[in-house]
Amino acid sequence: MNPQYMMIFAIALVMLCVFIFATIWAARYTKVGPNRVLIVSGRQRQLADGTRVGFRIVKGGGTFVFPVIETAEVLSLEVLSIELPGKVRTADGMPVETDCLAQVKIKGDEVSILAAAEHFLSKDEGEIKGLARPVLEKHLRTVLGSLKASEIDRDPEACAARVQTAASVDLGNRGLGMISFTIRLVREG
Repeated sequence: MNPQYMMIFAIALVMLCVFIFATIWAARYTKVGPNRVLIVSGRQRQLADGTRVGFRIVKGGGTFVFPVIETAEVLSLEVLSIELPGKVRTADGMPVETDCLAQVKIKGDEVSILAAAEHFLSKDEGEIKGLARPVLEKHLRTVLGSLKASEIDRDPEACAARVQTAASVDLGNRGLGMISFTIRLVREG
């Protein structure tokens, strides 16, 4: 075989390998916007404190996800609105109908993202709302049940602030933060 043809064949083979590598790299490079977090799992890595974990977090950027070895899932950091209609019995025994709106989101710090990944990774928005709603309802019943109907009517903003403060700890344990809590309607019924 002619050495000139061998050289052309070698160059073509190298070019083909480079093209295949670039195609695989481009297909496995995953990006997320600032409102999302990418959780890449499958390979062990060591944190600064010496702890070994089997995942990494990419917030608002991109990374190469190794084929076969790693998988990537996206966790949304967008605000979720949760409607809370319901009936509550107040401290003076009066049944009260309420219509409330809570806005929650996964907090952006690493500890919260880790907690949220444990609870909500691979869950859609409806499932996340479904898991947060009972926590909010419990604190709403507790706070409004400790007040008289006249106190709730007089200052619904203060009542909402108490619910927000009370629910923040439980939600924080799940990686969620409460943006706002509003009592839109209070009606004796």
